[in-house]
Amino acid sequence: MEIIERFTVSQDWITILLMAALLLLVAAKYTFPHRFADFAMLFATNKYLLLQGKESKIFHPFNVLLFAVNVISISLFIYIFYKTFVTSEIPRPKILFIRIATAYGAFVLLKFSFEKILANIISFDKEINYYLFYKLSYRNFITLVLLPVNILFIYVWEPGALAIYICLGIILLINIITLFGIFRKNQQQIMKHSFYFILYLCALEIGPYYILYKLITNR
Repeated sequence: MEIIERFTVSQDWITILLMAALLLLVAAKYTFPHRFADFAMLFATNKYLLLQGKESKIFHPFNVLLFAVNVISISLFIYIFYKTFVTSEIPRPKILFIRIATAYGAFVLLKFSFEKILANIISFDKEINYYLFYKLSYRNFITLVLLPVNILFIYVWEPGALAIYICLGIILLINIITLFGIFRKNQQQIMKHSFYFILYLCALEIGPYYILYKLITNR
């Protein structure tokens, strides 16, 4: 009987990352139990947005904890996407993940900073703060849903292109529904400041993603 040597790539670092994400969620839940309970029902009720949206504190510790989970979850999904569509043989996977997480975190924070600066320039702070809080809340919730999907793809089932595309389609659909909900609830304000709204939409909702696409595809 011939012995076949089997090579396996250690995924201990991914396990540590997932444990860190879960610990961050536990910290958020036990530090802010009422806020977390309302947040967990975000897609069922607007209670969280109605109560916390009045303050719109983007840098509240609760939001910071969830954003850290956001970075881990989204970066892992991008890492899985890279393995599926680019190459399954990654020589230094930890380095690749660090680059992805750094690029994603920097992109989101820079975009957020430009949005705040633009809002200040056009004296639209209150509306933009609520918009950012609304958008951040839903995207943090989406990443919580994405976390178990990442666990499934990493430890249980190696995804194919179709599974990745379905996940991307669902994420895109939820984002579109979220943005539509924001615009519908603030329709009067948008119509009143239609020029600034179009400026904001082109400069900070469409422009950054178009530039990112060009950089990635080198087209």
